[in-house]
Amino acid sequence: MHNRQLVSKHDDEPPYSCDNATLSGVERLIGESQTVNLSNIDSDILCFEKLITAILFSDAIIGVDDYKDNFRSQRLKNFGFVDFLNIETEIYDSLARNAANFAKDMVFSFDGSKPAGDVVSFFESLRIDPQLRWEIFVSSEYLTLSFLVNDTRNAHYESAIDSIFRNESTDAGATSAGEGFLPNLSIEQHPEITDIKGLVRAFASSNDRYKGESSKSLLDRLVFGYGWTAERSHFYNSVAAMKEADAFLAPLRDAFCESCCRIESRSQVNNLLHRLKSRTQETLVKIVDTSGGARFAMKLPFFTAYFISKTDNPKQCIDLALQTRDIGVFRECRVILHNLAHLSNQDRYREVNSILGFSEQSCASLLKEYAVTTEGGLQTSISLGLSGPSIGIGTKLNQIFTACRNKPFARVFRNIAQDMLNVERLGGLHDKLCSSVRKRKDAMHPQIQVTPKFMEGRGNERGRPAKL
Repeated sequence: MHNRQLVSKHDDEPPYSCDNATLSGVERLIGESQTVNLSNIDSDILCFEKLITAILFSDAIIGVDDYKDNFRSQRLKNFGFVDFLNIETEIYDSLARNAANFAKDMVFSFDGSKPAGDVVSFFESLRIDPQLRWEIFVSSEYLTLSFLVNDTRNAHYESAIDSIFRNESTDAGATSAGEGFLPNLSIEQHPEITDIKGLVRAFASSNDRYKGESSKSLLDRLVFGYGWTAERSHFYNSVAAMKEADAFLAPLRDAFCESCCRIESRSQVNNLLHRLKSRTQETLVKIVDTSGGARFAMKLPFFTAYFISKTDNPKQCIDLALQTRDIGVFRECRVILHNLAHLSNQDRYREVNSILGFSEQSCASLLKEYAVTTEGGLQTSISLGLSGPSIGIGTKLNQIFTACRNKPFARVFRNIAQDMLNVERLGGLHDKLCSSVRKRKDAMHPQIQVTPKFMEGRGNERGRPAKL
C-alpha cells in the first residue's frame, strides 16, 4: 500500500467509483488476462456493461489502487482513464477494518441443511437454492453443498453464478485486505461452530462413513464469497461516500447491496439507468414481437450491444464510449445526475420518478404508434440473447422516441434504439464481443454439484440432506 493522501484528479467533478472485480471481468473480455473458467464470460459481459455505463454517465471514474504489486502495474496501463486512488495507509486500514467488522456481522447461517438468516434473501435475489447434502458412493459419504435445480442437465445459470463466487476468492487473493480474511458461520443450535472447519469437523464426527468433502462442493466458495462480497461492498461504498461518488460494483456485489444490507447509492443513479435501459429494451421487444413470444432470458446488455455494433472488438467499444461521453446530450444527462445528487431525498425521489414517468409515457406512446395493427404487420424480428443477437428489418423505425426529443435521457435512448433497429445485420454481435477472449489451453466449464429440486427433502442411494 502506497502512503499517499486520498486525492483525485477530478475533485470538482462527480465521479463514479468502480471496483476491481468489475475491471477484472473487463480485462478477461478484452483479452488482457487469460480466461480459464469459460463460465465467466456471461458475468464478464455484465462487468463490461457496468464500465461502459460508468464512462458514459460520469465525468470521472475512480478506482482503488490496492492490488498487490504483481497485479497492479498492468491494470494501471489497461485503464488509463480510471483515476486510481492511493489511499493513505491509516485511512485505508480504517476502511478495511470497518468493512471486515461489517462482514462478520453478516453471518452465513444454516438451519438444518438449508441456509438461513440474511444470506437467504441474497440467494433469493440470485435465484439459487443451495442445500447441504451427503453424496454417497458405495459405503463412503462425502459432505457437499449442492444447488437444487429443476433440470440437472441444464445448469448453465448456476454454473455462471458459481464462477462469480470463484472470482471473489481470486479478488481477495489479489488485495492486501484479503489476507487472513475469514467469514463468520453459524449453525442453529450449535453455537460452538463459527467457521467452515468447525462445521466439517462436526459433520465428520457425526457420520462414521464420512470420507471428506465432495470435490464439486460449493461450501467453501459460497461461504467465503458471501463474506468477501459483504466486505468489499461495504469498503467500496465507504470510498464512494468519501469522494461523494456513486459506487458501480460488480453484479454480485450489487445484488448483495440490494438484498441484504440495502446499501443505497448517493443519487440512485444505478437504479435509474437500469430502469431506463430495461424499459427501452422491453418496449423494443414488444414492437418487434407483439405476440410476446420473444425469448430474452439473458440479454446482451443495452449499451454493450450498441457499441459493439459500431466496432470490431470490445477494446474499440471502450474507445468509442470515451469519445461518445463528450457528445452534448450525454453531458446534459450528467448535469442532471449531478443535480440529483445535491437534492434532498424527497426531492430526488420526486425527480427520479418524473424521469421514469416521462420515459413510461414515451414508451406507451411508442407502443401505440408502432404496434402491429395493420394487416401483415411490421416485418421485424430481433434477438439479443447471449447466443448472439440477430435482427431482420422490414420497416425502419426512424421516428422512434420522437416525442422525447427535448429531453436528454430520452434522446440518448431514442437515438441508440433507432440505430440498433436500423442496423441490417446484428447476428455477429456476441461473437465480436467475445473475439478478444484469450482462452487458456486448459480452459473449461468447471463442474458443480447439482441436485434435482424434488429431492430437497428426500434421500436415495446417491445422496440425502445433511443435518447435524
